[in-house]
Amino acid sequence: MTLWYLARAAGVMSLVLFTVAASLGLLAAGGRQPGRRFWFQYVHRSASATGLALLAAHVIAVIADSYVAINASVLILPFTSGYRPFAMVVGVLALYGLVLAAVVGAARGRLAKSERFTKSWRSIHIAASVGWLLSIGHALLAGTDRGTPWMLAITISCLAAVGAAAAVRIKSRTVRTGTQLNLARAAGAGRTR
Repeated sequence: MTLWYLARAAGVMSLVLFTVAASLGLLAAGGRQPGRRFWFQYVHRSASATGLALLAAHVIAVIADSYVAINASVLILPFTSGYRPFAMVVGVLALYGLVLAAVVGAARGRLAKSERFTKSWRSIHIAASVGWLLSIGHALLAGTDRGTPWMLAITISCLAAVGAAAAVRIKSRTVRTGTQLNLARAAGAGRTR
């Protein structure tokens, strides 16, 4: 039973840390102050790395525990779990998205020399956003605590935090595009065509 408690705690904490990472990633990308952006990105990466470590602990503890019928094959073969198969597939897809973004993000410095990679970085990094959203779905579908008030409060808070960060980013982008300098740039670009 101890592994099951560890699995639940690691899963919830990884969701919270990925929420912090997603929120700060949105805020860093929308910010105009270089020093502030550096710290947002630093904490964004730290929260992501810690979230990945807790996600690994969650997966290992769930597979190692005998409380429910989940084995390692669920990571490769969909719907092989004896415990809420659809919820496990959603969780595995979340895992894939988050790990893909982490691996590509870790290699970003080496690949930044490639113009093609630099242009495609944001589209690849979307995997992290999809992974985060799927992890919310996994928490709502799979968790043994999913219906408890405290877990619902955590899940709703995670959604609200990322939603608020997205709203701030959209607002800052709208404000930036409406500045005199950007309006002049847009007018100049229109004349050169």
